[in-house]
Amino acid sequence: MEELSTNSPSDLTGDDLSKTSLTGAVREKIEVMIMRGEIEPGARLNEKALATKLNVSRGPIREATRLLAEAGFVTMIHNRGAFAREIKLTDVLHGYDVRAGLAHAAGRLAALRATKVQVAELRNLWEQMEGAVEKQDSDLYAEINRTFHTRIVDLSRNPRLIDFYAVTERELFLFLRRGVAGSSRPRLSNQEHARILEAISNGDEMGAAHAFETHILNGKQRMLETLA
Repeated sequence: MEELSTNSPSDLTGDDLSKTSLTGAVREKIEVMIMRGEIEPGARLNEKALATKLNVSRGPIREATRLLAEAGFVTMIHNRGAFAREIKLTDVLHGYDVRAGLAHAAGRLAALRATKVQVAELRNLWEQMEGAVEKQDSDLYAEINRTFHTRIVDLSRNPRLIDFYAVTERELFLFLRRGVAGSSRPRLSNQEHARILEAISNGDEMGAAHAFETHILNGKQRMLETLA
């Protein structure tokens, strides 16, 4: 069985291999490299270089690349190879509109189906974001913000909605992580989260639907202001 070297920070450990197959572990590692920008958007995935870096043969790299293409992280170009997907602004803007519609549905279903324990979990995430705002830690805020959104979508208990939302979330994250950046934007964003949380807590289906949809659309505007 092939092993992955632990000589560099980018290599996988034995613990990684205990959790998944070699191909799965390689796929996860390359995905992380793409998400962190270690492999830049539009860059070609060099099988030989990656195999050397991760201390595996080219076979797992090739199969992992195929899986990443299916998941939307990689673009395959005939006779040229695999490239880290490059998301265009127009794609992100269309994605935001789709996310807003999905958020409307997710907010309504979450308000209908969330238990008291699940609402308490959302409240805890909101409080963590408040702490990040006070510390002016935009990176931490962005991370918890994504978790908060994903948790609400999960509470919809609608597998198709969850899958569709994951696709738009992945595209946005690949494009940029600055949608809530800036000194005042996290605070404004978390005020919107509070309204979503309140509506879900009260079982207000339409209130939660409207609040979550509005929050996504406001995020779209904040993202555009960041790029200006």
